[in-house]
Amino acid sequence: MNHGTLMPDQLLAILNALEDGIFITDLEGRVLWVNQASLSQLETTEARLYASDVYTLEQEGVFSPSVTRFVIDERRPVSVVHRYRGKDYLVNGSLFCLNSGSPAEPDAVLVQTRNLDRDVLASRSPDTTQALLDHVMHQLKRIRQEQVASETSPASPSRSPRYRQCLERLDRAAASDTTVLVTGETGVGKSWLVNRLHQYSPRSDKPLIHVNCAAIPEALLEAELFGHRSGAFTGAHRDGRVGYVALAEGGTLFLDEIGELPLPLQPKLLQLLQERQYHPLGGKVQKANVRIVAATNADLATRVQDGSFRPDLFYRLNIVPIEVPPLRERPEDIPRLATQLLKDIAQRHKRHLSLERAALRALSRYHWPGNVRELENLLERMSVFCEGSTIGVADLALDLPELKPSTAADATTSHGTLLATLEDSDPRPLPERLTALERAAIDQALEQHGSTRKAAEALGVSQSWLMRRLRKG
Repeated sequence: MNHGTLMPDQLLAILNALEDGIFITDLEGRVLWVNQASLSQLETTEARLYASDVYTLEQEGVFSPSVTRFVIDERRPVSVVHRYRGKDYLVNGSLFCLNSGSPAEPDAVLVQTRNLDRDVLASRSPDTTQALLDHVMHQLKRIRQEQVASETSPASPSRSPRYRQCLERLDRAAASDTTVLVTGETGVGKSWLVNRLHQYSPRSDKPLIHVNCAAIPEALLEAELFGHRSGAFTGAHRDGRVGYVALAEGGTLFLDEIGELPLPLQPKLLQLLQERQYHPLGGKVQKANVRIVAATNADLATRVQDGSFRPDLFYRLNIVPIEVPPLRERPEDIPRLATQLLKDIAQRHKRHLSLERAALRALSRYHWPGNVRELENLLERMSVFCEGSTIGVADLALDLPELKPSTAADATTSHGTLLATLEDSDPRPLPERLTALERAAIDQALEQHGSTRKAAEALGVSQSWLMRRLRKG
């Protein structure tokens, strides 16, 4: 054997000798390989794992929640401390390239699982053991907060006073343990905000369990939410099932699309909120230490009036309401948000892409019925179909005709657009409206003249003044 060279069988032997669990799947969640430590942690067989996928295995209770699923769905690394079968594990999941023939695109998910109990039990002193556990939890909390703060999001950074107010309200709510109701249109980033709230809360070292009330069939939702005992109903899992409430113990239970919660289940959720108790199907009443955060794009007050949502449940959920403004109501955020989204998409596709200034202005003018999600999807398509390295208005217009390049007729109406900023119907304070008017005039001059020198001359200001305004944003 040559120095520095290991055969595949030797590499597998090394991986199987590790105390950390190694769990590898493709991007569809199909299991590709697990080592012996992972099999021991999961207490299952290779045949069962290789014949299934993480979505099915999660439903069957082999592991729940699935870190692999989070990585696949969110396309980002995930790190959590998870309590499983009475033991604490540090679980790290990430995307990586398994096949050397396609290095540009991740094609697999690697999850590494470390038994924290084994690490700390090596300490002789109970005080040292607890100190080590506290240190691990503190470090993980710090890492997750830094990760959330740096992630591409609908909020980072924001020029919109209304959206900054939304964030400030959310961050203040995170420090408490009260129930929060996040409302807003589809695609505004409610899930990201709930993730931020959890990571900045005292419960951040415990699970955040996301339950989409609209995605689970009504007949199964109660069993999924509260769990069931063996034989509780026809078709029940032989060994019973731990519900999402139990999985969120000590952490946060995120009930997404809460407006779709069936009426018969609403009193049971109310009991959980009021008494911190729940009733698994076929089992005894259980205590619950969870924080409830709900989100919806529905008008729950209207649902209360038409009888499809209980008023007492609405009032219990609506203790701290946080309304997320749609993207069209904060157009000042669009250029920076689009630039950051494109940067992340380009990195994922191993491309160098940028948006022309005129393209950024076109994106700012669009009304975005699908909000941030629509913007991200558009940029994703641009990264696939744009042949050059710069995305222009013409490229955008191929996908969204509303973004077609401005015509001369459009330019003649731009003065009316500027003046509309000062209309009485604009709810913003006058200084903010004047700032927006100034920025619109600058953008218009740059679009018409193509350089900061000529734009400054047209505006009657110095080029240095104009550059300072542009840097200020």
